[in-house]
Order: sequence, then structure tokens, then C-alpha cells
Amino acid sequence: MKYYQVELTNPDEFLKVQTEDFITDNRWILIKESETYYLISQDDYSWREMIEKLRSIFEKKVSLDKFEVLTETDFLKKIERSNRGDLIKFLLNSRNDTKYSLMNSNAEKLQELNSIVGLTDFKNAVKELIAYLSFQNKINNNEKQRHFYIFTGEQGSGRKFAIQFLESLFGLRAVVANCKDFFLPKITTEDFPVVYDFFSARPNPKIEFFESLRQLEGHTLAIFMANNYQEAKEIEKELSEINHRISIVPFPDYQQEELASIGRMMLAKKMIRVNDDDFKNALSKKSRINNAKHIRQFVQEIIEFSVQTGYDPSEDKEINLENFLICPKSQIGLSKTPEDTLQELIGLTEVKNLLTQQIAFNKVNHLRKQHGIYNDTVNHHLVFSENPGTGKTEVARLYTKILFNNKIIQENKLVEVGRADLIGEYIGSTAPKVKKVFDDAKGGVLFIDEAYSLIPRHEKDYGHEAIATIIQEMENRRDEVLVIFAGYEDLMKEFLDINPGLSSRISREIRFEDYSSDELFAIIELMISRKQYQLKGDCKHKLYQHLSELERDSYFGNARYVRKLVDHIILYQAQRVINMEDSQLTSLENLSLVTLEDIENALESFGFSTQKLSRTIGFGRY
Repeated sequence: MKYYQVELTNPDEFLKVQTEDFITDNRWILIKESETYYLISQDDYSWREMIEKLRSIFEKKVSLDKFEVLTETDFLKKIERSNRGDLIKFLLNSRNDTKYSLMNSNAEKLQELNSIVGLTDFKNAVKELIAYLSFQNKINNNEKQRHFYIFTGEQGSGRKFAIQFLESLFGLRAVVANCKDFFLPKITTEDFPVVYDFFSARPNPKIEFFESLRQLEGHTLAIFMANNYQEAKEIEKELSEINHRISIVPFPDYQQEELASIGRMMLAKKMIRVNDDDFKNALSKKSRINNAKHIRQFVQEIIEFSVQTGYDPSEDKEINLENFLICPKSQIGLSKTPEDTLQELIGLTEVKNLLTQQIAFNKVNHLRKQHGIYNDTVNHHLVFSENPGTGKTEVARLYTKILFNNKIIQENKLVEVGRADLIGEYIGSTAPKVKKVFDDAKGGVLFIDEAYSLIPRHEKDYGHEAIATIIQEMENRRDEVLVIFAGYEDLMKEFLDINPGLSSRISREIRFEDYSSDELFAIIELMISRKQYQLKGDCKHKLYQHLSELERDSYFGNARYVRKLVDHIILYQAQRVINMEDSQLTSLENLSLVTLEDIENALESFGFSTQKLSRTIGFGRY
């Protein structure tokens, strides 16, 4: 509380509009003792700030002629002989007795603390804070105490929930203070700050920010967000210079049992009852549920499933999750996460195994860092070698998303380049082009397609310079760019042999095997179902027979062949359907059904073209 002795022109105008709402809105009150006026405010004002405040409220009807800042003791001395002195002292003393009201906890909300799933360190921190405040209240200690907490943890580890809980517990409002911003917010008695990117703050905004915290009465709360324990310790070191009550509160990843409990609680709030075993079984079949964000998404899927299946909460029965994870065929491959999409791709066993290993290593490495153990940077550069149409570009895109989601790379960014993006047209122009490509890919993945095309074929070919610069950039940007080289297997061996520095920087070569007949047939079914067409049994038999009899060589197009075949089938289906009667064209079944006639016409046409063009399907060679 701040106290001012003021002289005003036309003070009666001020007192006339000083209603209860006016006092609440402006957070001040004007009182008159004898012939002296005192202004009591919840906020701190300079003379200029008060002049501007009066001008904004009263325009020019009331102005400030004198302004003197008083301490609470001086203020009490000035009014102690007035008729209202005892009353004002009583009110002030009452305020002092409840000085900690800003940090008074809601008893009902506090009872919920033990029912929170996980978050053991946070719950202990809250209990310690409540005990501390209670002790200070018992000894009538009117100290100003700032309570700083540093929350460290990954996304989805419960930090956002913890902040919301503190808001409800103390009746305060969390105000985000992002130190990357030019201005930091001013914190009032009804707020507590949640500070991000602490070390990005400029000196002046940081000083003003802490000054606004110092001006608050009684106990105050501030939360600082850290990405890891090491950063939390650095923040603690700097904060210790201005405050001595600082606590680091770790938010570790949830255990699977804890995530299951959180999910069941969320469903219970929506009045959806679920059998514990059924819920755990459904949860275990999801490929990526490892934090609170994922479990919320999972619960939302169950809620939507409940609506679609006509579940009625009023019937007081459990929902049947037997068909929950069985998606319609038309939805195969349209999963929400790149992990799910990758697993649904046909074949690619070695790629999937590599991803599992890479992600497992990254998670273990992250946990080791929390204990202060730091490993040298591990080389993650790869070679994708394959025949055309085996899915290398699609996998590279999914791979990038998964690496980003698991914090192996900084940005969800895949930069795809070829020879023209890397080779200059004259001496000295190649190295800048290569460096620009690496600049563009900074924080993400650089995908060099048909990398063997960089092999020099004549004297004026600047491929050697491009390869040398690539090796240099891979070394200089080990922590910034992950490189994937892609191309035909035999030519990629020649490419890697051209410079020993290349192969030494490659973590692993992944070979994309040609698809088997079964896999190609599965791809056809997948493509047709995605387009929401239907195949009859005799159509499936005909297609499988065709794929089994195909002659393949190193130029065979794999999935690209299948994609072109599907396009032909759909064109012949449309040609047949459009000649039907108008009444038949209104039927979705007729519009979607693929017949044996469509397959045979497509194969007949496609067979002639593929015999002649088999060597142009896929990539050309150099």
C-alpha cells in the first residue's frame, strides 16, 4: 500500500465521484483529515504518473498541486489525532494481519493435491510452501518474501497443469513473461509471472521486471521455466543474487500407469465409464503415448468414438472399446502421428528398426544429461540406397518429423536438393551454393537426392569441389544439420568411395529392398482404398497374379509402377461408369466399384506401355 499527501484543485469533484466501484476500479481512495487530503493507493505512482492518471479520469476538472510520498508510519502519525484516526489504524492493522491474503490457499483446492497423479516433486513443493506460509502467519511475521520456483521438464510433463493448479489454489492469475520480448509485463498483486527464456532478457526490461516484483506487498510467487536441470541450476545461480528462497522442481516423464490413471480421470469427468483392463489394452496398442499431451489426444479419440458408436452416459454402463482401434480401410495411412504413419508403410523393416534405435539412444542420452553426463556428438548422417519407387523420399519426410518430435533435431524441416542446387557454373561458385544449402537446412535435415550425380564426369565438372565442401560443412555443422544421401545402391558405393571423408561421416547405410509381390499387392489395395474405391474378389486375384508374373530388373519402378497401374485402373473405371444410365450414376456403389473389366482393360493397355517404357520408369542414370 502507498500513501501520499496531496493538494488538489477542486478536490470536492474527486470526492463526489468516489463511489465503491470507482475505488475498486482505480485501486485508490482519497480521504480528508482536517484540511489535509491523503491518497491511499494499491499502486506506486510518481508525480508525473499521478498527474496523467488524474487527467485521464477528470480531464481538467481536478489537477495535482502538491505531492508528497509518505511512509506508513508517517501517515499514521499525521492522522492519529483525527476523529477517524483509530478507525483508520484499525483498518490498516487488519490489513497487516492479513498481509498474506495474496498467498492464502483455497482449502478445498488444497485437498485435491494428494489426488493429483504423479508430479511428486511439485506436490512436495506445494506442501512445503503452505507450511512455510502457515508458520509465518503464526509468528506474525510481516516480512516481504518472494518465492521463486524453477520448473524443469519436457513438454507434456505436467508443468502447465501445475501452473493452473497454483492459479486456483491461491486465486491468482498466471502472466506469461517471455524474455525474448522487448518489454516484460508489470506484475500486480493479483498476478504471478511464468518466465520463459530467462537468459534472453535484455538488462533494462529485466531490472524493471524484478523491480515490479519487489514493490508487491507480502508474499509473492514467481515461476521460471527451464528446459533441463543444467539450465535450471544456471537460473538458480543468477536468481540467488536477488532472492534466497528458490526451489528447483523437476517434472519427470510420466510412467505408463500414471498416464493411464490420468486418462481414466479425464474420461470420468466426461461421464464415460471404461473398464480398466480394456483401457490399458487400448493404450498399449498406441505407438506413441508418453506424455500428458498424448494422453489428452488419446482420450479425445475415445470421446469421438463414443459419439460415433452412440454411447449413452446416462445408461450407467461401460463403453466397449473392442473396435476402438480398428480404423476404416479408407483411413489407413492417415494417422495423426508420423510414427503411426511410418509403421503403416508396407515393408521398410530396416528403416523402422533404425528409427527405434536412434530414438531410444536419444532418450537415454537425454536422461543421462539430467545427471550431468555429456557424450560427444554422435554422427547421425545416413545413406538411403535403393531402386526407384521404394519410398525413400516419403520415409525421409516422416523420419524428419519423428526426429523433431523426439528432440533429435531442432526444427521440423527437410530441405531436398539435387545436383543443380549444389554445383556451380564457374570456378568459385560451387562452395557458396553448398554453404547456402546447409544454411537453409540449419536445425533440420538435408536430403541430397541422386547424390551419385555429384561424381565428376569430366575436367570442368565441379563435383569434387561440391563433395569437399559438403564434407567440410558436415564437420562444421555436426550439431546443426543431419544429412541423408540417397540413390541407386551400386552408384552410391562409387560415390562414397570417391572421398574417404564421406564414408567416415556416415552413421549407417539403409538399403530399401524391392517390394515383394505380396507387398506390391498390399500397396495396390492401400492406394485404391485411400481413393475410396472398392475391389471385388476376382479383381484382387487378377491383380495378384499379374504382380507375381512381373519380370523385374534394376530399373523396375516398385511403388511407382503400382501407382501408375492404379491410375490406369481408375481411368478405365470412369470410362465404363460414365456410359451407364443416369439413374445408375446416382448410386455411390456404382461410382466406387472397380470390376474385373476395368482391371483387364488397364493391364492390357498398361502392359504394352510398360514393355516399351520399362527403362524410363523411376530415375534416369548418369
